[in-house]
Amino acid sequence: MDVINFTKPRRLTANDSISGFDCGLPLVNDWLARHAATAGRQGTAVVYATFTKDINGADMLAGFYTLSAYSIEHSGASGWLKRNCPNPIPAILLGMMGVDIRFQTMHVGSQLLRDAVLRSMNAAAIIGARALLVEPATNQAVAFYERYDFRHIPKSSRMFTPLNIRNHR
Repeated sequence: MDVINFTKPRRLTANDSISGFDCGLPLVNDWLARHAATAGRQGTAVVYATFTKDINGADMLAGFYTLSAYSIEHSGASGWLKRNCPNPIPAILLGMMGVDIRFQTMHVGSQLLRDAVLRSMNAAAIIGARALLVEPATNQAVAFYERYDFRHIPKSSRMFTPLNIRNHR
């Protein structure tokens, strides 16, 4: 069996091909195809992607995620997330994440999540952000984030992980 190598996640550029990408979720596929470029131009989300080579040696999108500045109202948070915080609470949103179905058993998602957390921690150290938030689209996605200790926000479908390393308990 051939070993598949994936690039370190990097910003998606206008020159990168996203054709053929299918993560199995129409919502995520559609966002990538129809909205990723606009979000980048408008400064509302940054897309980071990992690639592998196709049989012709061309880059092929294996997975991606997006990061955006975000905030959450005190009324939508509880416990540690809102304790001693301004209103709204500064956060970073992991808005979209998808791994092509051809690579979903190869730990690409965990590599993308690790990269997103590290980038978010670095950004939080510069601009201040309390947590990385996600809103999982499926029960499978909820289970994925739970494996990485994301916490549920009560009365919400959102989850979070603290960005200050001292607060990871």
